[in-house]
Amino acid sequence: MKIRLQALVFAGLVPVLAVTGCGRVRSRAAMKDGNKDYKEENFKRAVIDYGRAVQLDPNFAEAWFYLGSSYQALYRPGKDTPENRELLEKAIEAYKKSLEVNSGKTENLRKVKINTLGALTAIYSDEPYRDFDAALQYAQQLVADNPNDAKNLYAMANLYEKFGKIAEAEELYKKIAELNPTDPKACGALAAFYNKPLWEGRSKFEQAIATLERCASLAPEDAGGYQKIASFYWDKAYRDPLLTDELKNQYADKGLENVDKALQIKPDYFEAIIYKGLVYRVKASVTKNPRERQGFLERAAELQKQGLDLKKQQAAEQQAAAAAAAASPSP
Repeated sequence: MKIRLQALVFAGLVPVLAVTGCGRVRSRAAMKDGNKDYKEENFKRAVIDYGRAVQLDPNFAEAWFYLGSSYQALYRPGKDTPENRELLEKAIEAYKKSLEVNSGKTENLRKVKINTLGALTAIYSDEPYRDFDAALQYAQQLVADNPNDAKNLYAMANLYEKFGKIAEAEELYKKIAELNPTDPKACGALAAFYNKPLWEGRSKFEQAIATLERCASLAPEDAGGYQKIASFYWDKAYRDPLLTDELKNQYADKGLENVDKALQIKPDYFEAIIYKGLVYRVKASVTKNPRERQGFLERAAELQKQGLDLKKQQAAEQQAAAAAAAASPSP
């Protein structure tokens, strides 16, 4: 109880005081204590230490941020009690204070600002403070500081998606892909967006595939691009209960076509080998020929074993290489 009362006192927005050199040194020492507690996930103690840091130096933006983060770590989503909600309120107060005093003059302060804006965007994107306008305000600040930063654009796109603003989200995902035409992550994010049931309960699967095919054509030597296409075909054929058996089989064949392209480029690609087995299991599930079904299942089992054996072999080789590198004398 004593710790909690102290924490609440320190988390309040303290008046701006003149900070002496001694006070600043003591503030940094408190920050160091808080970092130790934070790393050890002792967030109650961290609240006290960071609270002491901002009391000694009210303009310490980084300490305010970690004070907010510590309070947020103590908050339990879904627990509807005044005490629990107060923790999130204190987190919001500290985050806002961090923004208020952050000059952004150093690289570290700019990173603190980005993290603070991200935290506030996330808080206002979910209950109990779900508020699109508030979340958008902080997300826009994130993007304004670096309008072409993919991470910030992803945060904005995710926000639009969460609040059902699908057209706006689509435009941002497309913008990210256009800004990063050879980045598999950007292509994958747009394709994954199209593959969600956001349009009248259905996905835009064909657009998702077209996006992945365009991305694969930009880097035809990358086996991962074709493997990604294969994984989408398998997922659709395996999980969509509204597909006819005929369409499932067609998608499975498309999956095999793309996984074979991946294996032509990279024969020891164990993920592709395992996925090829999964695709054969889909074909086994839709065929009406018992002998053909058994053949597909046997082929699937062979591929699964082959893929898992390759995975173990490659992991062992990596461990051996790491051990050899660690044992070799420094130059």
